[in-house]
Amino acid sequence: MSSNRKTPVIALTGNPNVGKTTLFNALSGARQHVGNWPGVTVEYKAGTLLHQGKSYEVIDLPGIYSLSASSPDECVARDFILRDKPDLVVNVVDASNLERNLYLSMQLIEMQVPLVMVLSMPDIAERNGISVDHQHLGAHLGCPVLPLILNRRFEREEFVTMLDKYLAQAPSPSPIRYDEPVEKAIGEIREVLKESSDESDEPWTWRAIKLAEGDAEERGKIEGGAADKIERIIRGMEKHRGQAGRIVIADDRYAYIRGLVKDVVKRSNPDQRTFSDRVDKILLSKILGLPAFFGAMYLVFLIAVRMSQPVIDVIDGGLSWLVVEQWSGLLSVLSAPQWLDHILAQGVGGGLVTIATFIPPIFSIFLSLAVLEDSGYMARAAFIADKTMRRIGLPGKAFIPLLVGFGCTVPAIMATRTLESKRDRIMTSILAPFMSCGAKLPVYTYLALIFFPRDADIAIFGLYLSGIVMAMLVAFMLKKTLFRTEPGVFVMELPAFHVPTINGIFLHTWNRLKDFILRAGKTILGVIILINILQAVYITSPFEAAETDGEPVKETLLQTAGRAINPVFEPMGIRRDNWEASVALISGLFAKEAIVGSLQSLYGIEEDEAGEAAIIGKFGGNKEIWAFLLFVLLYAPCAATLALLFKEYGWGWLAFALGYLTLMAWVVATLFYQISSWTAGSWVWIAICIGIIGLSIFVFRMMGRREGHETV
Repeated sequence: MSSNRKTPVIALTGNPNVGKTTLFNALSGARQHVGNWPGVTVEYKAGTLLHQGKSYEVIDLPGIYSLSASSPDECVARDFILRDKPDLVVNVVDASNLERNLYLSMQLIEMQVPLVMVLSMPDIAERNGISVDHQHLGAHLGCPVLPLILNRRFEREEFVTMLDKYLAQAPSPSPIRYDEPVEKAIGEIREVLKESSDESDEPWTWRAIKLAEGDAEERGKIEGGAADKIERIIRGMEKHRGQAGRIVIADDRYAYIRGLVKDVVKRSNPDQRTFSDRVDKILLSKILGLPAFFGAMYLVFLIAVRMSQPVIDVIDGGLSWLVVEQWSGLLSVLSAPQWLDHILAQGVGGGLVTIATFIPPIFSIFLSLAVLEDSGYMARAAFIADKTMRRIGLPGKAFIPLLVGFGCTVPAIMATRTLESKRDRIMTSILAPFMSCGAKLPVYTYLALIFFPRDADIAIFGLYLSGIVMAMLVAFMLKKTLFRTEPGVFVMELPAFHVPTINGIFLHTWNRLKDFILRAGKTILGVIILINILQAVYITSPFEAAETDGEPVKETLLQTAGRAINPVFEPMGIRRDNWEASVALISGLFAKEAIVGSLQSLYGIEEDEAGEAAIIGKFGGNKEIWAFLLFVLLYAPCAATLALLFKEYGWGWLAFALGYLTLMAWVVATLFYQISSWTAGSWVWIAICIGIIGLSIFVFRMMGRREGHETV
């Protein structure tokens, strides 16, 4: 982007949970896309706003509390504003928590950006007895302040017309005045900066303030004599106040904010308990908090399975008749070869049916999670989890990336960039694959509906819960071995409970569902087509010495590969003749949703049996299928996740995720199967598994000691 761009750029910024993304969805609608900031894996959302024949680009910056660059999210927001210079910055502020939100606003004003403030949730503030004089506030700040109720239909056209007016005549906010000695120091630093730089278009005051508060990034830009002069000025200011520079600046900002809030905010009943306070007394209690969370999660899966099953049956029956049976019949009439039927009817047609049948349950889960997120409940879930998380070696803030992992592991690892400690980021990234992502859900749903049709919701919930339990056990082990330092401090603001917007919920759900259809759908379809091609290629069997009618025994290329790797999975209950399951697990290394494509394609045509009967016959029983599902739950994440781990942390942690997680999945699945189906030889495999666990702990302990206190 450049200053001469034809399309104006509007950047939305604000604290987390203030309604910023809701405003973004209302402005851009479905005309939005997700990408990564250049050079980092922090996600951003960009959208197009159309109004009266004009086009605007809207950027949804990460939710942040300040511009101090203490986390990657703060870095990308700060760099975008400084480097790309948006034509207008819309700062979304929670009207019910003005004092906390204004800290970021003060820094934006100091950056001298064209600023408009949006007071979100004024209705909730009013219900809580809080009244904000937005005109008085705007007069103090020198920028427009617009109250906006985002969870209802607001006057979008009128709002955009106002933004267009401010784009034409950019507002110039009034910077705050610091204590006299501080103001003098800032002025002197500003002059030194100007003298030592050839640049003219710089936010000199903001840079001077950042240097005064000890900002590492700004200090790194100053060299030589200028650095020495600035250091002397800062030491003089700190000596006068008797405090470190960052505390001096923070104290003065909050002193200004407190005076401003006292002037513009009126409280009808300062001691009044809000609706959120009353609900939090139950949801955040030590006794009911955790059961309420698990109850909410179980309800999500109950809705997903029970409500989507009738829709799945209709889609499966109707689409199978249309794109499989009719297409196969047409190919038969045209006397097409069998291999073409494998590829077109069974491959493409069957793949489309498979993808379509996963849409109802995945849509239901994404919709339910969007409601919980937009209402403010998920922030409570993180608060509830904090005490437990710290016991296993992670800050409560790590709960958010792990929660994102239920959607997809890739953005979950991206979300760890909000954690200040590298130790916490790596540990959370290693645990994220235990959270069953959206790509694993089709596998659970497909097999649970076949083996446990009446209790599919309980089975799926049990798998999700098993992943959480395993994550806690592994985290505790890593805390005692590899990661011995203490986790970072968790600070989070709980947003007020509010009714989510219909538009926001469905846009959020659609974006996630669209990603599944485009990404996972292509994978499933590609795998099914590939498997059907490999099923049509026959070679001489290397496993059969006998001949049939004087001819060597022939088998498909895929069957040969499956039988070659099958002995590895036998201890966990995959029988020698069930080579299809082994092939499915290998395909899952590329993408977990590919497992379903493999299963449906391989069993669906085996010996002309119905697919479900073939799967049940090959696995043999519930013990075998549970062991298989536990392996799917725990083994190495998909190729995209492994690639991201390499990009973030290097080959070592990629190898750890690929090797150790797969080995641990094999150990857990083998232990489960050998214990649940005890035979004379079970004790041997159990002893081997226990030995692997003991050796792992010993090796990790040695590695932790060698690395010292900073293991990463």
